[in-house]
Amino acid sequence: MQHSLSSLGISRRQLAAILGLLAMVGPFAIDSIFPAFHVLAQDLQVEDAAIQQAISIYLLGFALMSLLHGALSDAYGRKPVIVAGLLLFLGASVGCALSASLPQLLLFRFIQGLSAGVGLIVGRAVIRDVYDGNDAQRMMSLVSMIFSIAPAIAPIIGGYLLVGSSWQGIFWFLVALALLMIIVVLIFLPESHPVDK
Repeated sequence: MQHSLSSLGISRRQLAAILGLLAMVGPFAIDSIFPAFHVLAQDLQVEDAAIQQAISIYLLGFALMSLLHGALSDAYGRKPVIVAGLLLFLGASVGCALSASLPQLLLFRFIQGLSAGVGLIVGRAVIRDVYDGNDAQRMMSLVSMIFSIAPAIAPIIGGYLLVGSSWQGIFWFLVALALLMIIVVLIFLPESHPVDK
């Protein structure tokens, strides 16, 4: 049974904005650290090439958990799974910021990857809950348009943060982003797949 937007108490634009911002979390975690690779390598006393593992391990976690986000949200509801994923992402980002060695950083990047896709994947499930057919395709296109901004602006923001603070500042930014999205989801995103479904 499809929900109408009016029954959920949210407008089409509001839903698109929330889901688009949620989808941005993953690309921000990938692309914002690119400008910091050399500084990270120096601080952690490894070769520049070794820091590239921080992307590979993140993508491994992202791919593995992508298989489960949808099933978990089917079982427990969309909103709780999104909030839990963002909380895990927030904790992993704190761990990245406090990492003193490459193995520590890689561990927390893997955990980041496990949780970062929750907004994108469960967000698509929310769209399917609310829309059918062409309406669903239009909403997915709108969310994808918002989402596509992230890979373009994330390295720029990462560069500014690196100049203004340090590589740790990039991860503290991701902490703040996750916290903001948790608040937005808790306050503004209605549950489109209640437990009784």
